[in-house]
Amino acid sequence: SEDFESGLGNWWVSNGSWEVGGPPTAGPESCNAGTQCAGSVLDGNYASNYSNLVSPAITLPEIGVTEELHFRYWHWFSFHADHYGTDAGVVLIQEQTSPGVWSAATELNRHTGTSGGVWTLPLVDLSAYGGKTVRILFQLQGSRSGSTSTGWYIDDVSIEII
Repeated sequence: SEDFESGLGNWWVSNGSWEVGGPPTAGPESCNAGTQCAGSVLDGNYASNYSNLVSPAITLPEIGVTEELHFRYWHWFSFHADHYGTDAGVVLIQEQTSPGVWSAATELNRHTGTSGGVWTLPLVDLSAYGGKTVRILFQLQGSRSGSTSTGWYIDDVSIEII
């Protein structure tokens, strides 16, 4: 689990402006819980590009036939859409195929529009990845139209066996 209260930790940013802090001055009035969260930009609109917030490598537990492995994350979002394209927040997963080598990313979840001004808690089934080493990417996909919005905020990420 990760609540970002101690900063970015072992997470890292690829090609973008993801940052950890709080409370945000754009987007939500506060983080979901605590005083810090990750955001595509904490004090303004995101850039028109693709930007990734990437988890450290996670070795998922093996699960039994009656169990499920779930990925949960609290998020708040506001993405721009116009006739040039629709911006999105996409949750991706990569498998480690050998030490230091990662598979192509597979889409797990996609968000467009807004979260209605509230934090929401999606549930993603990771059961197919039980026993594997993976990393999770939160990818903000800006349409490059030049118009953006306040973006995507992530807090209280967890993986659990149900």
